[in-house]
Amino acid sequence: MFSRARCLSGMSVFQARLMWGLTPDDVQHLSPDMRKCLTLRCASSREISGWRKQQLIRKFQRRPFDTNSPAVRIATLTEKILRLRAHLLRTDLGGMHAEAKRALRMYLTRRTQTMKTLYKSDYTLYRYTCMELGIRCVRFAIPLPSYDPQKMLNPQAVDGDHARWLIRQRLYKARHRPREVREPGTERRIRWTRHPLETVPESHGRPKPTQQQVSCAWPHGVRQERVEGKQVIYNPTAPGRGFWPAKQKIVGGRTPEPE
Repeated sequence: MFSRARCLSGMSVFQARLMWGLTPDDVQHLSPDMRKCLTLRCASSREISGWRKQQLIRKFQRRPFDTNSPAVRIATLTEKILRLRAHLLRTDLGGMHAEAKRALRMYLTRRTQTMKTLYKSDYTLYRYTCMELGIRCVRFAIPLPSYDPQKMLNPQAVDGDHARWLIRQRLYKARHRPREVREPGTERRIRWTRHPLETVPESHGRPKPTQQQVSCAWPHGVRQERVEGKQVIYNPTAPGRGFWPAKQKIVGGRTPEPE
């Protein structure tokens, strides 16, 4: 009973408020009936929404004439979302309200982005704003695929197990990320690699002696030149016969044929 009386008293005080932009000094010379017409009791939904937005701006602004701080943006967008939602609940005609639904999605996306920005910069103000507006205090520490609009998820609809799995996945990828390789001596970063390469041995690409052994194929053993380590090592990436090199400062010709 007490709460109902308090609600009715608050409603009467709200309806007795003047429209936005008017002060008691502006209407003191008017008749009582004209003053009643200029109160919120006779205002339209657009005018009531504008008055609420001005009250929210005055409540959350951090300095005079502050109308674009994150907290103010969240409050004004919440008021726009509630007004559009009430409009759709009253007059929902299916596909006739495509523009209103599109605007509602745009407002929700902008408010989510602003909430995420305020969550990262000032969590105390973010929590206070959510508590005062009566909206859910979303924890944006969950990694979401927000880079692709088609895969974008509402943070309020993320399951706890899925969130923990995403966090573990991000930690695993950060643990096994590619490591940087720097040039010895100058410490200049050369590249990123997952597996640091070992230094190439000096014998790489050079003939090595092979121990003599019996083979089933002809010549049933190892050739003498390979035993001595004097065989020819061919370059598998060398250009073939008839290759024309790229045109540079000195114009080259056909690759010379081996004699």
